[in-house]
Amino acid sequence: MRKAWMAAVVVAMSGGLGACVHRLSPSAEVVRAADYGPYPADYKSIIDQYLKARFKDPGSIQVEYLSTPQKAWDGFSFSPYFGYVVCLTVNTSNSDGGVIGSQLTGVFIKDGSVVTYRSAGYSDKGADLGVRDMCKDVVGKFDTPA
Repeated sequence: MRKAWMAAVVVAMSGGLGACVHRLSPSAEVVRAADYGPYPADYKSIIDQYLKARFKDPGSIQVEYLSTPQKAWDGFSFSPYFGYVVCLTVNTSNSDGGVIGSQLTGVFIKDGSVVTYRSAGYSDKGADLGVRDMCKDVVGKFDTPA
């Protein structure tokens, strides 16, 4: 399952499932002056607490981390905000008790809190492509904390 999921992520990241979501990046000057906040060394705890509050059956949550926190920005180029992105897969039950399936998830953390939580299915819809775009530069980065 993991190999198939990672293969789908790689295909999606390379644009194989449709047009990628493109955003204009903030200028190099804005990025240099950005305040990312403190590095979230306890990111797993921050994310676990968020997941327990978000899902109906916290005991069913299965998480696989695909990266450590990496410096990133979100929003729009004219109004970006900065922090750290962690990518993971989340598998849990829906309200009927059925398994949702492993979903690529991007979590944006700033100042010890989850600011943005986005999950992607397997479609080429904009929201799913946005999550893949959010994670494309950080998946697999475990030995290079920001």
